[in-house]
Amino acid sequence: MKRAIWLYVQIVAACGWLVCACGYSIAAQAPANWKTDWETTLGAAEKEGQLVIYGPRGRDQEVLYSEIFPRTFPKIRVHYTPGRLSQQISRLMAEQRAGVRQVDLLMGGTHVILGTFKDKGLLQPIRSLLVLPEVLDPSSWYKGKLLFADSEEKFIAMFRAVPYAAACINTHLVKAGNLKGYTDLLSPRWKGKIASQDFSSGSARNQMYVIYVRDDLGPTFLKRLFGEQDVTFSRNVVQLGDWVAQGKFPIVLGGVDCPDLALKGLPVKQVFLEGLTAVGAGNDPASMLANAPHPNASKVFLNWLLSRDGQIAFQKLTKENSLRVDIPKDGIVDPELMLDPKKEYLFTGLEEHKKKINEFVPWLESLVKKNER
Repeated sequence: MKRAIWLYVQIVAACGWLVCACGYSIAAQAPANWKTDWETTLGAAEKEGQLVIYGPRGRDQEVLYSEIFPRTFPKIRVHYTPGRLSQQISRLMAEQRAGVRQVDLLMGGTHVILGTFKDKGLLQPIRSLLVLPEVLDPSSWYKGKLLFADSEEKFIAMFRAVPYAAACINTHLVKAGNLKGYTDLLSPRWKGKIASQDFSSGSARNQMYVIYVRDDLGPTFLKRLFGEQDVTFSRNVVQLGDWVAQGKFPIVLGGVDCPDLALKGLPVKQVFLEGLTAVGAGNDPASMLANAPHPNASKVFLNWLLSRDGQIAFQKLTKENSLRVDIPKDGIVDPELMLDPKKEYLFTGLEEHKKKINEFVPWLESLVKKNER
């Protein structure tokens, strides 16, 4: 009798576990009526007939949003305005406060979208707008999760991964084995021979923040790097690229487009060093304004953008790494830009890190005796 009771308890426990597991699986999938929802949304979007997007400069993004998307949905015309959101903030925020309904979607860096539009309540949630099963399937995404920049995980979708290289080096002056770890930067041979992007730039400060939080490096390393090595700073990334390509500075830290310089035949290479690495979201995270005039067209666009077709097109055009893991990457994305599932990364675009990074910057700048050109 006791054995029968024991078996019954085990069965109930097992069934309970299965119910929980199944409940989690169902929660991660699209609702049962998603097809009806999608068809209704698509019909309403076609009646709206247009979509207004503000996004990053670049021919690739403009082609993706203004040309490729309308090929799939020809009844939705896209009006795309490229530019830096930081230069559009005042006007866009004034329009939102006045209830002017002109812009639907914002595509841009998380620092601007989080620190202005999201913090001031000018965005509407978009997670609930995602209905396609392939978008909601956790197994489609890196580490089994569609990333959102905001802490609530519902306002700003992230689909691009930009691993920050530790440095861009001149291959004539820095040989294999000269730079294996960050501590190699402290070698006397590199004193006065390192340049860095100014810390007013997000990429530079984010990279330094990840070094700061590493147990094996931390504040001690940064104090030595900027206190002993006579690092030269510049806000001009083109100038930094020229410096490293010409050999004026064998090593450059921060946001330099090293791969592009290498494609031009210049003797440069980006290097990734050991340990925790910073990963940015680029200028592609997607959000939706609270007063979007074309909500159905926006919903269609967001689902398409995060779908396999949308992300395949994104990768093909930009050569950047999508956070979708169920699409082809070999021969399309630079292997150095792909995330290694065995490696540890810190996604600096997440809201949980933004406040900490902002608090960190004054400390970082206090270390630097401005040697800026």
